[in-house]
Amino acid sequence: KAVVSTQSTGESNREGMMSAKTKALGGALIVFGSCPEFNLYQLAFAADAPCRPLFEEGYCYGIHAQKYYGGASVTYEQVASDVDNMSHLGRLACQHGRACFEAVRDSLVFCHEN
Repeated sequence: KAVVSTQSTGESNREGMMSAKTKALGGALIVFGSCPEFNLYQLAFAADAPCRPLFEEGYCYGIHAQKYYGGASVTYEQVASDVDNMSHLGRLACQHGRACFEAVRDSLVFCHEN
C-alpha cells in the first residue's frame, strides 16, 4: 500500500506546510542573506517555482509516511523495503529535479561570482 499521494493533505497539513515554508525561508535568509539573488521563495514556493513540485510532494510524502509508519519521524530503515513509494519519489525527482537543480545551481553560481 503506497503512502505517497498527490492529493490534498487537508487544512491542518496546509498549516504545517506553511510552517515548513516559513522555517525554510528563515533558514535560507540566514545562510544566503548576503546574496539576495538566492531567493528561496522564487525557487521553491511561488506558483511557477521550479522546485515547488519537489517541495510539495516531499512534504506530502512525509505527512503520509509519518501516519503510515506511526512515528514522529520516519527512518531510512522503515522505508527501505517500501519500493512503491521510493519508485514514485524517484520518478518525481526525475520529472522535476533537473529544472530545480539548474535554478538552484544558477543562483548559487551567481552568488559565488558576484
